[in-house]
Amino acid sequence: MGNKESQKRISREERRKQILNAAMVVFVEKGYSGSTTAEIAKAANISEVTLFRYFSSKQEIFLEGIKPILLSTLEESIDVSKDLNSREKLEYILYERIHLISKNYKIIKLILMEAPLLSQLGNENFMEEILGMLKRLIDQMGVSKEKEEFILRLLMGSILSFLFMPDRKEESIKNYVEKISTMILNQFNQ
Repeated sequence: MGNKESQKRISREERRKQILNAAMVVFVEKGYSGSTTAEIAKAANISEVTLFRYFSSKQEIFLEGIKPILLSTLEESIDVSKDLNSREKLEYILYERIHLISKNYKIIKLILMEAPLLSQLGNENFMEEILGMLKRLIDQMGVSKEKEEFILRLLMGSILSFLFMPDRKEESIKNYVEKISTMILNQFNQ
């Protein structure tokens, strides 16, 4: 009885967070299709009936679970960095993307794996959206059209490499960002 009473004391928002955190662990481990609401409820240490008091479907849980990652958008980074010079802007955006990926690499991999599902649910293709924003960034920096694709590949390769080789050390990420920014900026001047 003590356990039930302590569960009732958790606020609605705390319970939602508990369910979402448990769900993301289950989704990362089994993928969206391989997961069930019963497994999510069990991982959250609640009943499936309780889970459905907070969320109407597995789809809603999934979308709510990935939303914090998707809200850390590249667009926000580009907007924040708009008054910086080319080097500072490039370094800021690379650092933000790499830091986000390194911190959330399992969930980012899940989002990439579930891209077809997200498309079916009416969400845009996130990879195309990211590419489009990076192209705009490159254009803003005054890169010639013939060098655009090469620099875009350098940026995407650099960012995505942290999915498979995550690094949370600030100094290491900053060092990498400085080196790749120098490489990219050297391409501008050739």
